[in-house]
Amino acid sequence: MRLSGRWRPRTFRTQIVVSTMVLTALGMLLVGLGLQVLTYRIVEGNVTTVLEDRADSVVGAVDAGTNGATPVVPAGVLDPDTVVFDAEGHELAGLVSPRLSEHASDLASVTTPTFTTVGDKERLLAQPFTTGSGARGVVVVAEPLAPYEQAELYVGLGTVVVGLVAVLAVGLIARWVSSRTLAPVAQMAERAADWSEHDLDHRFELGPPVNELSALGATLDGLLERVARTILAEQRLTAELAHELRTPLSAIQGAADLALLRGGLDEDAQTDLEQIAVSSRAMAETITTLLDLARDPSAREQSSTCRVDEVVAGVAGLVPEGIVFDDTAAALHDVRLASPRDLAVRALAPLVDNAVRHARSRVSVGAEVVGRSVVLRVADDGAGIDAAVRPQLFTPGASGPGGGTGLGLGIARRVARSVGGEVGAEVTDDTAPDTGAIFTLRLPRA
Repeated sequence: MRLSGRWRPRTFRTQIVVSTMVLTALGMLLVGLGLQVLTYRIVEGNVTTVLEDRADSVVGAVDAGTNGATPVVPAGVLDPDTVVFDAEGHELAGLVSPRLSEHASDLASVTTPTFTTVGDKERLLAQPFTTGSGARGVVVVAEPLAPYEQAELYVGLGTVVVGLVAVLAVGLIARWVSSRTLAPVAQMAERAADWSEHDLDHRFELGPPVNELSALGATLDGLLERVARTILAEQRLTAELAHELRTPLSAIQGAADLALLRGGLDEDAQTDLEQIAVSSRAMAETITTLLDLARDPSAREQSSTCRVDEVVAGVAGLVPEGIVFDDTAAALHDVRLASPRDLAVRALAPLVDNAVRHARSRVSVGAEVVGRSVVLRVADDGAGIDAAVRPQLFTPGASGPGGGTGLGLGIARRVARSVGGEVGAEVTDDTAPDTGAIFTLRLPRA
């Protein structure tokens, strides 16, 4: 059974309960209809039997008391709503209610047993008879239908009540059974998610898949094993890359620093060497960030905190002298973040560095408290974000027209998520002049 739109149950347990109750209701409806049909037939048979028994009783009494050609009705043998007619259709004895007298007279001349119903209230039987002495006549008896209809109504109401109780009971039983059955599944899913983040060595180890739960356990064990292998491979690759890159990077940085210390360089060479030194240090910090995240995936669980002004101060040095750095987060400088300062700075630095590369003259950093989080906004007055680049902003290796390695924003998002935060880009009006781009860093508030 399929439900659509807002009427579709949200949880699998609710789907089971609703489906069970609907099927039970349909079953009880069919049973109720069957009972109504059966009750109707029984009531019809009972009414017919009562009328025939009453008519036979009167015919027997008339036969016993008649010796001539005219039927004789003994006193006291006629019930209410019973009348006897002779062969010519004249009323001999008995009395029926005024509303039935005309119908009874119409039946006085029948030659075969005849049933007729007056409205929905009464049923009549005309029974012709011939006594042993040859006298002929017709007995007409009437039976009210109200008591039988009332019995049918009680049966119908009883069926509805029993049906509702049955549907409710089946729903409660289905809920209890499905809760008991699905509880281990929910627990296994929760534990698998927890183990995949904090303890990759745990397994369910339920044995061979002989039933649904053990099959699910085996599947989750396989997924955990693959996750563990993937993370270990990532950590190994990161460590190898860091080792291979750090050695030549240290040599580059050392050579640039030594050349700067010797002095005697012309202005262009001095500028180039300073740029090499700054870039090598930034690359070293990037490698350190990647290595720390790979070695310590639980960095987000650290309890150390920092202030907003400490984070802003940590990235202010990335803005060169030719660009104005506008710190609009002064009102929230004392707000504390639930993140170590170095990780918060590492998450914010790529956003500031990106703004510096694309800004014309100004880079600003603002802050806003949103619920239990603090949102840091980095804005520039550059050309904004190209619509073609926006879907790949945070894809590692994807770079825009401004150049760069394409790793900064992806690393910023990864660092932010490691402490329970997020990095995103706000949609701005690209047609307005000096709108620039706005990137946001959301970090949990301490």
